[in-house]
Amino acid sequence: MAGSVAMSSAVLPAVVGAMVLLLVPQTRCLSPEGYDDNKFRDAQMLQDKGHLKEHVKELSEEDINSMTPAEREFHFFKSHDSDKDHHLDGLEIMAAVSHNSDYDSFGRPAPEGETAEQERERTNQEHQERMTVFTGLVDKILSEDDTNNDGMISYIEYVVSRRRVPGT
Repeated sequence: MAGSVAMSSAVLPAVVGAMVLLLVPQTRCLSPEGYDDNKFRDAQMLQDKGHLKEHVKELSEEDINSMTPAEREFHFFKSHDSDKDHHLDGLEIMAAVSHNSDYDSFGRPAPEGETAEQERERTNQEHQERMTVFTGLVDKILSEDDTNNDGMISYIEYVVSRRRVPGT
């Protein structure tokens, strides 16, 4: 169209998200306390500058340090949207929360005298425990934050969930 400004598909979610940030009241401090296991409400995880630098190679440390918390959250979301569809599906959410988790069942030392078969069995059990933990985290995030029930978190759902009081 003549006279209209074309907006790239990468810029539109950022603009809409910024508008949502202004319109959605922040009704509670964004600290991890009180947010149960919904890691998308864990400010420490979402503001991790080292994690962001690891995922967004084109940003310098100076760029990251000068970002506002909202900008870091946007880049956190964008860096985990591996298929670039402006949504986080269950696998992308799992990658985001497992990468930043303190849970590590694999950190246990092997019992002395463990046979190869026992090691395989223990490793399989630890893998199942880990998958159970992270599947539960993803299910919790989707059940609380996927307001249109499409099985994915859009950027707007993500921003709104960050400002929601737990239990609402």
